[in-house]
Amino acid sequence: MKQPLAQLRQHLRHFCARSHGAASVEFVILMPLVMTVFLASFESGITMIRKTLLDHSVESTMRELRLGQISSPTVAILKTKICDRMLMVNNCAGNLTLELNVRSTATNIVLPSITNRCINSATRVEPVLLFQPGAANDLVLVRACLVQDIIFPISVAAMRTVNNTGASTNYEYQLISTTAFVNEPR
Repeated sequence: MKQPLAQLRQHLRHFCARSHGAASVEFVILMPLVMTVFLASFESGITMIRKTLLDHSVESTMRELRLGQISSPTVAILKTKICDRMLMVNNCAGNLTLELNVRSTATNIVLPSITNRCINSATRVEPVLLFQPGAANDLVLVRACLVQDIIFPISVAAMRTVNNTGASTNYEYQLISTTAFVNEPR
């Protein structure tokens, strides 16, 4: 009885002393962590580029509108102009909502709430938003919201971001760009 236990102990000691495959174990443990960091940083980089492009496109288009270079502006015309200036965006015209509000300069300016201002891609519900380009010397608040899908749904960014309905099927994020301008006198 002692001999089998002694042999088992000796085999276990010999097994634990071997170093074959030690690098593989470290690789298996660390590789998911490294890939998660890589995917999250790549996703963050793409998101920042898209946000910068949205901000620039909205500012350029609103500058044209402010200076009167866009005659008879409509939501469709402004969306087209904004989307024409953007790259790296999937279905820009379908995922972009645009809101223009005229505000009085005599009172404190209060921005409307952000909730439910973007397209809900799970149900394809588009919110009803105000579109008031305003007249000469009016203060106009502009908000554009672009909904984009997350590239790597397994990344850390996707784990914290779910769609408007709270469902975990469509991972997406909202990019919101706001600006304000005063219409030039005609």
